[in-house]
Amino acid sequence: MTAPPAALFRRWVHVREEDAGGVRVYRPADRPLPPARGRDGIEFRPDGTFADLRPGPTDAPVASVGRWTAPSRSRVALTYPPGARGAGAPTGYEIVEVTPDVLRLRPT
Repeated sequence: MTAPPAALFRRWVHVREEDAGGVRVYRPADRPLPPARGRDGIEFRPDGTFADLRPGPTDAPVASVGRWTAPSRSRVALTYPPGARGAGAPTGYEIVEVTPDVLRLRPT
């Protein structure tokens, strides 16, 4: 197992309007985004956990926390605990691009 790029470790918000070719585009949560209701997101943490952020009843994000591993520098595998809200979510991503300003992930 290898370590993914350090820029991955932050909270990201999914900007659906920028998705293309099966690649999901995320922007840092602390940056201004175009107005939209119900944005989902993801947060990768250096301790091997992640939070899958989905809109709750008031559009505020509700987190399902799981674990990530990195089979390679360009891939992350996700594991949700039993009964978590991750049902139907991707179980891994190819990291297409990660910089301080953008994260592009292809679900695997």
